[in-house]
Amino acid sequence: MTEPSPSEFRELVKGFFEQIPFNQQIGLEMQSLDLEALTLSAGFALRPQLIGNIWKNILHGGVIATALDTVGGLTAMVAAYQRLGDLSWEEKVDRLSKLGTVDMRVDYLKPGRGQHFLCEGAILRTGKKLVVTRMELRNDMDMLIATGTATYLY
Repeated sequence: MTEPSPSEFRELVKGFFEQIPFNQQIGLEMQSLDLEALTLSAGFALRPQLIGNIWKNILHGGVIATALDTVGGLTAMVAAYQRLGDLSWEEKVDRLSKLGTVDMRVDYLKPGRGQHFLCEGAILRTGKKLVVTRMELRNDMDMLIATGTATYLY
């Protein structure tokens, strides 16, 4: 297979994102991907299955961490893809298929109240084998609910 164009690559990333079963389970949908700024955003709506505190109708902390990790990981994958530069498409796919979370820190800043949530990820550093990302989760009132920093090995 030949190297995809930037628009084809964006569609490949979106297709990959949509195929992840857990993303489907929580309703996480990719909103945007900026290949030049290396930022990605994804959103999801509050549903009864995602509530952690039934008395206050608050999003479960595990869902928050999952959204942060998913967006951070996909952002890292795009950065790693670009870092791999001159490798063949097949070699890039092989390296990226091994991408995994090495470390992640989540700071829960406010209760997960809201009807819709948006998670954004950006790259802090891309190295030869590791990518470090920063993620934020905001609710539909643009309140910062949680932040995360993660390191991914590829």
